[in-house]
Amino acid sequence: MMKVFPAFLLCLFLLSCGVSAPGFGQSVVSASHGLSSQHTPQRALAAVVVVSDSDPYFSIISTSIACWYESETNVSVILPLLVHDEGTLTAAQMRFLGTFLNSSENALLVLGDALEAPYETMEILGEAPAVAVSLATWAYITAPDVLVVPYGDVDSYQLSLLAAPLASYLNMPILLFDDNEQTLRNVCEQLQTNHVYLVGDVVFSLPNATVTPLPDEAAITGALLTVISDLFGSVNYLTMTNPADVVPPQVHNTTTVTYTQHIINKKIIILGKEFNIAGNDSMTFSFPVSSGFSQVEITAEIVPNHVSFLRRFFPVDPVVFLTLTDPAGRIVAYGNSMGYAVGKTMVQILSCNNSGFYCIEAKAYQGIKGGFFVQRGLSWIDANLTLTITCSQLTTPHVPQIQGLSSLAPYLTAAHGGLLIANSTWELTDASYGVAAQGSGCGPWYNASLHPFTNAKVNKTIEQVQETLEQFDSHGLLSGYLNGPAWLALLADTTMIPMYYYGPSQEDIPDRGLPSDNPYTLNQSLSVGRILGWDVQDVSVLLARTFFYEQVCGEAEEAGDWHSSFHFMFGEGYSETGGLFHQVPYAREIRTYGFTSAVYGDLRNSRQIAERIGIFTTANYLEYLGHGDWFWFPASLYGLDSYSKAFDVAHVKDWVFDKPSIFLSSACLMGRTDGLPPQMNIGLALLHAGCNGFIGATRETGQESGLTVLENHLIVDDWSLGEALRGEKQIDTELPTFYVRVLYGDPAFNPYEPLHGFGTQGRPVLLSP
Repeated sequence: MMKVFPAFLLCLFLLSCGVSAPGFGQSVVSASHGLSSQHTPQRALAAVVVVSDSDPYFSIISTSIACWYESETNVSVILPLLVHDEGTLTAAQMRFLGTFLNSSENALLVLGDALEAPYETMEILGEAPAVAVSLATWAYITAPDVLVVPYGDVDSYQLSLLAAPLASYLNMPILLFDDNEQTLRNVCEQLQTNHVYLVGDVVFSLPNATVTPLPDEAAITGALLTVISDLFGSVNYLTMTNPADVVPPQVHNTTTVTYTQHIINKKIIILGKEFNIAGNDSMTFSFPVSSGFSQVEITAEIVPNHVSFLRRFFPVDPVVFLTLTDPAGRIVAYGNSMGYAVGKTMVQILSCNNSGFYCIEAKAYQGIKGGFFVQRGLSWIDANLTLTITCSQLTTPHVPQIQGLSSLAPYLTAAHGGLLIANSTWELTDASYGVAAQGSGCGPWYNASLHPFTNAKVNKTIEQVQETLEQFDSHGLLSGYLNGPAWLALLADTTMIPMYYYGPSQEDIPDRGLPSDNPYTLNQSLSVGRILGWDVQDVSVLLARTFFYEQVCGEAEEAGDWHSSFHFMFGEGYSETGGLFHQVPYAREIRTYGFTSAVYGDLRNSRQIAERIGIFTTANYLEYLGHGDWFWFPASLYGLDSYSKAFDVAHVKDWVFDKPSIFLSSACLMGRTDGLPPQMNIGLALLHAGCNGFIGATRETGQESGLTVLENHLIVDDWSLGEALRGEKQIDTELPTFYVRVLYGDPAFNPYEPLHGFGTQGRPVLLSP
């Protein structure tokens, strides 16, 4: 692995010696990179850009390095942009690189912090302002135009996010202003800069250069729309993100308590009723939560003292269930180890001036449990159950579910030739939430009284979307946008850009309301997708799999390979009707479109069978019809044990999808992410394992939850996932599916199908020069 100088030394070296940078090596300029005389030769070596998550500005300054356009030569270039965590790549990122990097000459351009990886690297390390300077002189021989953005607080970060795509569209470096005016002058002189775009309230002058001030969002948006119109003649993509997601919770005090109890229990379940033979299967523990804002995280781990005799006959794992109630006895969180890891689980809450003693109940089970119509089971457990309760007092209620997603917004937007809008006021848990949620130990997901406040937030956010479309109209771009795919990406979790809660709540579950992204579609005028993952690392590789989908998938080799495979599974417990009347005939129908299909139902729908024969990991299109919840989908219900046969987060998260499949589900709740740690949702677990798109429901659904219309839009009409979901909802408006069906993934992602092959994944086309 090649190491180069820390950023400040590299900067001094390059400023004095031009572009000859020992340690980077030289190579013939790759035509596929679209390099011109403006770029340095070493830029051709960088096949992938990898940035540290320690500072979101590393992603911003890499935007025009990972994606740029040259209108004069009609060249459009994009490289993967990955985000690493403390010098380590995730397993999914490593799999992507293993497929994408096909030459020993390829190298990773690493920005910010050092990276441990089995690839050649070119590293520019240091603080973001210095790295930006070194990166500019590393990538450009000359830069007639530069973009200077402010480096600092959330307001500065927001303006920097909005402006960054401009650097990609005009093929110019991004520099960070941080009271470093002389340094910026020096690098601009070396790059022969004669025009500076100045963002925010930055005061910067450059001799013999003109300055275009972009002081606020309106000016930035106007400049971008003008450039987009000149480059592409139209706009098809709009990104929404919340810059506040880079700000961690403001913790001023933390206390941790650990409690362990020995659990011995033997029980049987007959005719749906539990009978304890010996011992007790549960423990309860009360703990105080103080007034003010408190973030509470409770983890539970169960460790058997010996191997259960039942494991000789069944692959049973110990399961632990948690239920947390507030001082008034209201459920504020629940979870289980099937939704996290084998023998481990967690719950999290944000309490707003709801002080008093909270009660956590933990319940253990290890054995078999099956039967849909009449449950029966047997549990035999001897284990230590440990609870760890961490209470953090916060200065404000601000708590992002997924930190740093906004840092990828400029890259995502530029790659689609789109416009980015961002606002910290969209956040659910901002200062105003502290007033609205007084006396509540949870959010709107378990407290329906918070639905009006949340919905007012969404409606206010929608107003900014509508204002943006008015700006499209003033630049002559609105008609083309609305008459085209009209993609709208929500690059944010459900706290940073909340869902809208329709009523009524479903009474048989504690989850309140019907959370939906429908309002963002403006009455199904826009094709909406929420781009999520476990973390920013997951999302970065999801985008890489999207933009380089064809390279990752490879060419279709023969009929029946992964590309043209569509696998269906129906569950037990009345789901057979869906298998019989939808899946079987539809599986037969799509063979006329070039697909090879298979339907797996009763006796062939356990996790063990699916893993053994690759039901899900060997097909491009996947559909599940049956029962589900936010942590699993238990297809096999009739046998002696449904727990061990279910598809749960604890096991699915470790699956490996070598190629990016799409997963379509008509089951209940598999798309619920509101109020949950992202690592506990089954849909996001599938994305974590390597799927590229997930469509599911945030709450319970019924017989109205068919998928035929959506699937035909994908297969026959060659629409993207976002367009297909919009098209379905324009036809099928039956509740509750109309409200609760959501897309997690890039709305512009268009999966391969035999009739039309690979799509463009929403990449823009430059106007002919």
